[in-house]
Amino acid sequence: MNKKIIVTSCLVVVLLLCFFSYKYVMTGGGRDLKTEKSEFDVTAVAIFAEFSADSEMASKKYLNKAIEISGKVSSVKGDVITLDNKVSCQLLVIEKVETDSRLKIKGRVTGYDDLLEELKLDQCSIVK
Repeated sequence: MNKKIIVTSCLVVVLLLCFFSYKYVMTGGGRDLKTEKSEFDVTAVAIFAEFSADSEMASKKYLNKAIEISGKVSSVKGDVITLDNKVSCQLLVIEKVETDSRLKIKGRVTGYDDLLEELKLDQCSIVK
């Protein structure tokens, strides 16, 4: 009986550790991007061209870094804004945005999808 309790307790601890580690990694380690200084200020077209040309080199340069990206809003679906049909930005707070308007968004680069040819950002907020 004691052996079952010890094994169950260890299993619960391991599962909790896995859950919190996953959550920490997926949320960027508790970073506050609104107050963090952006490392790059680029247009959606320019950064997409870099990823299209050499995604490995661009990933080393931009991945998990705070950037400001400007472009034309091509679609808005819930908390996701797409700039210039190539950059998908997941907002922290849903804001009303008009399609075809130009704006600047600050967020964290999470990766480039080769199949969909789309750059993904999360923890985004609208700068202007």
